[in-house]
Amino acid sequence: MDLAAPSPPPGTHPEDAYLRPVRSGELRYAVLDVETTGLDARSDRVVECAVVELDRSGGELDRWSSLVAVPGDGEIGASFVHGITREMLAGAPTFAALVPELVRRLAGRVVVGHVLAFDLGHLAHEFQLAGVDLPDVRSGGICTRDLARRHLPPGPRSLERCCAATGVVASGAHTALGDALAASGLLRWFIDRGNDGDWRGVTDAASAQRWPAVDGRADPALPRPTAVDAPQATAPALAPTVRRREVGGSAKAPGR
Repeated sequence: MDLAAPSPPPGTHPEDAYLRPVRSGELRYAVLDVETTGLDARSDRVVECAVVELDRSGGELDRWSSLVAVPGDGEIGASFVHGITREMLAGAPTFAALVPELVRRLAGRVVVGHVLAFDLGHLAHEFQLAGVDLPDVRSGGICTRDLARRHLPPGPRSLERCCAATGVVASGAHTALGDALAASGLLRWFIDRGNDGDWRGVTDAASAQRWPAVDGRADPALPRPTAVDAPQATAPALAPTVRRREVGGSAKAPGR
């Protein structure tokens, strides 16, 4: 794909140039991380999310992150963990506004996370609040903490400890992008050592998922691709995003 191609003609949806189905056998990973106001997915809210897309060998194709506005004007819960304050969320999009972007980045991908159930639980709650049903992403997902339990020597399984045990360089702990990049490095480490041999069922499940139609599109299975040949290029976002000025960190929820 040539991301330097001319802009689409007038009347063409600006995303059309970036949409294509994920072809059979074209494995992609979407490494997800969310920062939240607390641990309860039934009531706490997402305040930051990030997705890092990898190819089948673990090479980075694209990265995206955004702060997320939450209702109210009081202090943001768990600021002592992620460092996000109410003032930082000024001008950030709501989660509902980011749903089309997230669908395009996750649909057809094997979704990966460290303690994936935590991220998906909060994601499902936010999708529900936005009036959109999230498919059974976990059936087509991979948890890097579970991989660590199977393939690393006994020991603590926090993302920080797993990265230290494997020599994966991580920074920006407890920012969504920093943790998504760290989990990406961890997944790459497992792939390099051949631990992906038993993932066929997971990839088949990811390919079979039916994602919701968003943004008026008839085919929800058309995620926006990333720049395979030009990793630094980015396609226009469907909603404005607000990122932290730098990836720097605080601490993550216990056990993550």
